[in-house]
Amino acid sequence: MEEDEVADFLLCFDFTTERFGPRLPIPFHSYIEDTVTLSCVREEQLALLFQRGGDSIETLEIWLTTKIDPSAVSWSKFFNVDMRPLLTDAVWFDHNSGSFFIDEKEKVAVVFELDGSLPSETPRYHTAFIIGDDGFFKTVSLGEAPNVYVGEPGLFGYIPKIFVPPLVCSSSYLPSLVQINHQPRKRKERDEQI
Repeated sequence: MEEDEVADFLLCFDFTTERFGPRLPIPFHSYIEDTVTLSCVREEQLALLFQRGGDSIETLEIWLTTKIDPSAVSWSKFFNVDMRPLLTDAVWFDHNSGSFFIDEKEKVAVVFELDGSLPSETPRYHTAFIIGDDGFFKTVSLGEAPNVYVGEPGLFGYIPKIFVPPLVCSSSYLPSLVQINHQPRKRKERDEQI
């Protein structure tokens, strides 16, 4: 293994046996500068976002589990987006990237990250990047990101600026297609006597 290569795997915990399972492979090898982020899709499915760092940021991949249990996992590629037409600082997701979720039906990923401004600039903004497999791209500002640096000013009174991407948890809730017709409860005879 190279010095900057990261050992890639999932580790499952079985709540019934209260034991960890074996290391489960993910569908690529990453390096320290790459972005790898895990997300839940539905109750029993996971998604992985992968973007190579360094000089190879042209492609964004999203992978979905097709099978996952405590001792085995299999993956399929959800989509692979050519980011070259969009290449700016705004679409390179930091290796400390926030979170994401996908819409399987629309083939869209929503990635939550900081805007593309320089890290030393203020203010920075939490941003949702909406990316489709067909090249669709849109950004939505979610508001100003606070400077989370806690500590003493550095050399010459400089106060570092540290911003973190937003963390968003997507829900697996789907509204029911069945409508419930509400009917008032009929009073029982004994209720009427009270």
